[in-house]
Amino acid sequence: MYKYKIYNKLSTSLSKIINDDTEHIVGYIKKDYSNIFTRLIDLIGDGKFFNSVKVYTKNNDLVFISKQRNPFKYRNFTIKFTDKNNESINLQINDKHWFKISEYTTFAILNTEYVLHKNIGDWAYITNKETGNKLARWKNSLTSPTSNYFEMLDQSLNDYELLFLGIFHTYLYE
Repeated sequence: MYKYKIYNKLSTSLSKIINDDTEHIVGYIKKDYSNIFTRLIDLIGDGKFFNSVKVYTKNNDLVFISKQRNPFKYRNFTIKFTDKNNESINLQINDKHWFKISEYTTFAILNTEYVLHKNIGDWAYITNKETGNKLARWKNSLTSPTSNYFEMLDQSLNDYELLFLGIFHTYLYE
């Protein structure tokens, strides 16, 4: 299981992603603003308008970029991930639900459909839509600093663990 803490939701500092078993750094995550104006708007809005994120490997290689397409459309993101072979994966995540009892969205990667689902106060899961297999899970605490936990459940997808971590953080972190 991986863990990382966010001390300030407006900060653009790198946060270490730590393997909880070995205490080794596996990567870094940080909030990103496209310009000073978006950062000022987010400052006024207490960090709730923009949730663009960058994820880096332990060697500081940028592998994940999410950009919020419109601050007024809740959870509408474009995502780019670069795998270890320098091949890019691009996807979009759009929340089309108006009534929120749970968090739920679908997306596609490499011709496979996935579902991200989270009930309030529970672990969030990404599952394969066709098979129903749970691939990864993520949870964050409500206390400050916010502790976030991530675990790959399907070891065959370990090459994409920072992609799944980034998707969870982009979509669910507030």
